[in-house]
Amino acid sequence: MFDETLFINEISKIEKKDDGSYIVIRNNIPCHIPYNDEYRQEYNAVEEYIKKNNIKVNTHIQKVYKIIDDNMEENIRSKRDELLKQADIMLMKYQEQVYLNVIEENNEYYTALLQYKQNLRDITKQLDFPDNVIFPVMPEYV
Repeated sequence: MFDETLFINEISKIEKKDDGSYIVIRNNIPCHIPYNDEYRQEYNAVEEYIKKNNIKVNTHIQKVYKIIDDNMEENIRSKRDELLKQADIMLMKYQEQVYLNVIEENNEYYTALLQYKQNLRDITKQLDFPDNVIFPVMPEYV
């Protein structure tokens, strides 16, 4: 489940590319948000946030050279692994609380957590990996 408020709150910088897509700094990681079906919710959330808050967005300047970061892929995988651990903790906490009748069972939330974990595992399959990676947002129990 996409949480627009959480997504926007994690963004610290927005730039627009010549092709209309955005480069955002989200949780200190640059992310490319193209205008396509896969990223439609994120793209629309950025557009709405810009309009609602009357933000002047700078044009993203494409570097002519590429800075080679030998650790970029390793750093992204490390962040992904840490998010997977956090998701495992949330999943165990949810299962324990349901079992103890602390909270009611919510199959939609449970499925969303499992899908979130799969989306994290699939990060390496993103088209621009490791240069531009969009991390999924962990679902919240409702």
